[in-house]
Amino acid sequence: MKKFFLILLVLAFGFTLAACGSKPSVGSATDVPPWLNDFPPDDAIWGIGTAKQSSQQMSMTTAEARARVAIARQLGTKVQAMFTDYNLDAGNVKNQANASLQEDVSRQITNMDISGARPIQRWQGKDGTWWYLVEMKKADAKKQVASILGNEEAAYAQFKTQQALQMMDAQLAKKEKPFQVSE
Repeated sequence: MKKFFLILLVLAFGFTLAACGSKPSVGSATDVPPWLNDFPPDDAIWGIGTAKQSSQQMSMTTAEARARVAIARQLGTKVQAMFTDYNLDAGNVKNQANASLQEDVSRQITNMDISGARPIQRWQGKDGTWWYLVEMKKADAKKQVASILGNEEAAYAQFKTQQALQMMDAQLAKKEKPFQVSE
């Protein structure tokens, strides 16, 4: 019994030492752009996107697209995108499999115009990951949202006008029938 406790104590001590001496995980926080934890100025909205693809051009395009989507999401509008980003991890710790698929159709369908957004920083990590920082001034964002609301209000007003004119035409049509006089 004493031998059992001694073995248990040695194992516990061994596991403790192993845990203390473990290396940091791959992709440590030191391989990120220096601006990652910065906050945008009060007059701007930022979107950050990252990508590591088979080519530098696809990585840069994907990272910038993801940063723009991040801005559109912040504006609180409905975002529909035709950008596919699929990642699958399967297996266990000793036998891990990973599949990643990104598809850029060169068309993003959104309900928000973010034409004022522009990349202000880009950075490539040691592992080849591209990081993009895209900025949109809040004044530009307000103009875009106001134009959408203005268009919706104008469309609704036009619809209500058409509806009222149709009701008036229906009422006039009823009164235009010849009045029958009984003899």
